[in-house]
Amino acid sequence: AKGLDFLSQPFFHSREQKKSNRDIRTMSLRPSNAPPIQDMPPPGGYKKLDFGRYLPDRGPKGWQLWAGASVLIMYGFYQVGKTNKRAIQQKMQERKVRYALGPLLQAEADREYMERELVALRKEAELMKGVMDEQGNPWKPGASPYIGGQWMPRRIGYFMRS
Repeated sequence: AKGLDFLSQPFFHSREQKKSNRDIRTMSLRPSNAPPIQDMPPPGGYKKLDFGRYLPDRGPKGWQLWAGASVLIMYGFYQVGKTNKRAIQQKMQERKVRYALGPLLQAEADREYMERELVALRKEAELMKGVMDEQGNPWKPGASPYIGGQWMPRRIGYFMRS
């Protein structure tokens, strides 16, 4: 067969055969019994290299890295602590301001409640004019239809409907 002529050639070649067979285009060659050619070190071996002489010190030592990282971490925690203290002081000041404004806001809410209460009492007096209660007495504006000794303010939602 014309295309299978490479099968007759040996798989391992000497250097001279490799140079002479470069023109032959083959995918693979049949192995032969010839030993392979392998490069070996010179007799007595290669000379030894002093690596310490050629490699300078690179970077800081391990304990220096550890100490630097520890210092940075401690500084970071110190900054976090300072920020937390500042935030606590800010919250305390805001709380004090709210506590100081509480009575003023409550007084304003009480004044608005009283205005709504007076409007509601005037409406009640106008609507209940001429109405008698269960004992036959004229209706008193603001009087509770329930019997109880403790006064409770009316619901604010009731006044907002009017």
